[in-house]
Amino acid sequence: MTRRSLLYWLALAGLVAAFIVVTWLRVWVEDTATEGPGMRPAFSLPDLSGEARAIAEWDGQVLVVNFWATWCPPCVEEIPELVDVQSRFGQKGAQVIGVALDERENIEGFLREVPVNYPVLHGATRAFRVLDAYGNERGTLPYTVVVGRDGEIHHRLPRPTDAKELGRLIEPLL
Repeated sequence: MTRRSLLYWLALAGLVAAFIVVTWLRVWVEDTATEGPGMRPAFSLPDLSGEARAIAEWDGQVLVVNFWATWCPPCVEEIPELVDVQSRFGQKGAQVIGVALDERENIEGFLREVPVNYPVLHGATRAFRVLDAYGNERGTLPYTVVVGRDGEIHHRLPRPTDAKELGRLIEPLL
């Protein structure tokens, strides 16, 4: 077996193992959604300083809740777009919230290289419950939800997005 084929098989085994772990976590976590259909589920997760932050802290604003992980290449590519959205729409009443499905140490290391201008909450296992409560039953990443000032979920994006698309979705809600 050549070195290249060995690396291929090791990478494939790693991806399969990651898929199994994510699937297992999703099966064993509870759904935290208590609101009616279409309304923003309540949740609380720690920020990077360890302080618990409730999503209700941003009630009355248009929210862009982005679920991501440091090990997800499309998530990483999307972050500059979210920084741009926060810069352009933050003063108008929009707030980007990052929810990282990762360990704090991984997130902190990543954000030293790629700084953000919006709050990042995290929780390896608990964040999966929130992801599911926001309608992502498959656990795909990145996953972005746009929530109106009234708490109603207006858009679910189970794929990467960009600042232009988010701008079109946010502006009518401001």
